[in-house]
Amino acid sequence: MPSDYRDTVPADELVSEPPIRGDAMQRRHRFVLLLCAAALLLAFVLQVRPDQRVEFRWFPGIPLPHTCMSRICFGLECPACGLTRSIVYFAQGDWRASLETHRLGWLFAVTILVQFPYRLFALARKDAFPLGRRLPACFGYALIFLLIANWLFGVSSAAW
Repeated sequence: MPSDYRDTVPADELVSEPPIRGDAMQRRHRFVLLLCAAALLLAFVLQVRPDQRVEFRWFPGIPLPHTCMSRICFGLECPACGLTRSIVYFAQGDWRASLETHRLGWLFAVTILVQFPYRLFALARKDAFPLGRRLPACFGYALIFLLIANWLFGVSSAAW
């Protein structure tokens, strides 16, 4: 009787993801660090206009184009609509405007800031997953869940 593949492979290998090579994770850590640095820099060089559009401080009167395809195509806000403005307000210290623009903007701003020590620690130790695989994955899923829940709350309260 031929043996089944599941009988010859340990159970933990059946559910685990394929291993990620160390150099690929190092590139990923550097890339995310670069993205977070760009986001942090933009949070300080952008400003929110009175019409709620975003512009560079040194080019007043020239707003950046809308980037939300949901808003452009359907006229509907997506779960992330307002995050950029909220993070810009947060960086400027206007926490009330940040919360009014998007309730989770502060959480995403803190998440961006936390990436710096986490990624630098991972690069220094050459550790692909310094906190393991589950904690960062669960945190990411929690952020997505909160975005969708916040959006559904906003849609349902607007309907009432």
